[in-house]
Amino acid sequence: MDRSVAAAGLFVVFVLVGTGPLSGVDVTSASPSTVGDGKATVTDVTVDQSELTLSPGRFGTNVTYLRVPAAAVTVENVTDRPQLLYIVSIPGLDVRLVERRVVTGSGTYRLAPDDRAIPPGRADGSYDAALSVRVQSFTTDRTVAWTTVTVGGRQ
Repeated sequence: MDRSVAAAGLFVVFVLVGTGPLSGVDVTSASPSTVGDGKATVTDVTVDQSELTLSPGRFGTNVTYLRVPAAAVTVENVTDRPQLLYIVSIPGLDVRLVERRVVTGSGTYRLAPDDRAIPPGRADGSYDAALSVRVQSFTTDRTVAWTTVTVGGRQ
């Protein structure tokens, strides 16, 4: 028993000393889901605005749902780890949805916010919505696409 405790203790000391700040060995790595510095060039943004709708809930619920279309964002020239933000804002309904995705390389990224339930009686007309896509990091924050659309219910 004493021998196994001593061996375990020696192992712990070895790992702590071997990976400490003075050894130069880093056993941690930046997660690809963590935003960092950097930039990305957005070459295309596609959003089917007709899919932004207010529709009644199913199965007898008395709730209206805000259905939000996905945004397909094509990026190039990525450095480090910037993030894409897709923001859907409808002030008349007090709704602001933000979908984030860290960009790690060139390609097309799909950002799809979840649908939002609107309490009964609050979504009974037409509302102005703003859809925007931004590139953000510790060193930059640029809006690369922005549009407004009117959303109304399909009752």
